[in-house]
Amino acid sequence: MVKIAGSFLKIQNDFEKIKKLDSVCDFIHFDVMDGKFTEKPTLSLNKMKEAICSLKKPFDVHLMVENIEKYVDAVIPFKPSYITFHLEACDNPLEYINYIHSKGSKVGIAINPNTKVDEILPYLSDIDMVLIMSVQAGASGQPFIDITYKIDRLIKYRDDNNLSYMIEVDGGINDTTIKIVKDVDIVVVGSFVTDSDNYQSQIYKLKKSLRNGFTLAELLGVIVVLSILGLVAVTAIDNSMKKSRYNSCKVQETNLIEGAKMVMIDHPELLPKSSSSSFTISVNQLQDGDSSLGIKNGYIDNEMINPMTDKPYVDSSAGVSIKVTTTNGSDFDYTVIYGDSDEACHR
Repeated sequence: MVKIAGSFLKIQNDFEKIKKLDSVCDFIHFDVMDGKFTEKPTLSLNKMKEAICSLKKPFDVHLMVENIEKYVDAVIPFKPSYITFHLEACDNPLEYINYIHSKGSKVGIAINPNTKVDEILPYLSDIDMVLIMSVQAGASGQPFIDITYKIDRLIKYRDDNNLSYMIEVDGGINDTTIKIVKDVDIVVVGSFVTDSDNYQSQIYKLKKSLRNGFTLAELLGVIVVLSILGLVAVTAIDNSMKKSRYNSCKVQETNLIEGAKMVMIDHPELLPKSSSSSFTISVNQLQDGDSSLGIKNGYIDNEMINPMTDKPYVDSSAGVSIKVTTTNGSDFDYTVIYGDSDEACHR
């Protein structure tokens, strides 16, 4: 599943909004610009210290600077998960790869749209992440540049050489363009989320776009065709179908949880206030709504099928619901509850 990294470049002077972004994303993407490699600088690290120290999610630092070593030393105290520098900003990338690793951080190399993938091939076995810019580095809100050919090349090279670097894309990502880069590991999203009044709703739109098109039929289609042609053994088909069913089942669970999250966004009064309370919402309520609670219908598809049983998820004593819990009244966990073992997701 693609991870979403929120960029706070456009809200860098609003610490409350940065905290809100931190609460809805998988990662935080922290841009550092010196005004030399890029046209405009970001705020100084001293001014950003409070916001950085308040982050709960792992974050990757994207250095758009000329003096790489200076800024690595400056951000290391904040314990980033990744530090990424631009290939275009240095003559000896291996020197900085080793330096960042020596500081205890994972390393990424970023390349601008005009930089060819061939230029980073010598370093891919030494780094942990490749950041592909789908806009020119330096400003938020630029239109997306199609760089899918780079993604395809990096995925193939990773597979062919048994490497494990992450692939991240940054620039112009919204609920349409995210479909184009759905094969990467991390997407950086900025203004699509931060220009909105409802960050969680925008994240939901992105994840919904990623899910669209992922169907059990697609997963099984190739297997069925190959089996007709006699190119796949019966055992292989069975194992592949089990895996496909399991993967599809987990996607269905994600759909249910995302639907429940959207209800909580629209109805925050339903959220549990402490660890001694919880809120449970049924599949039926997500599909058809609940007038007594003011919940409208349509939070999940009425035709959602549990691939383990080939039956719709149902609201009954043997059905499915989502339980919302909290330990502190501000962080919430969503758990799919199965009333019948036949409904559960398992291999």
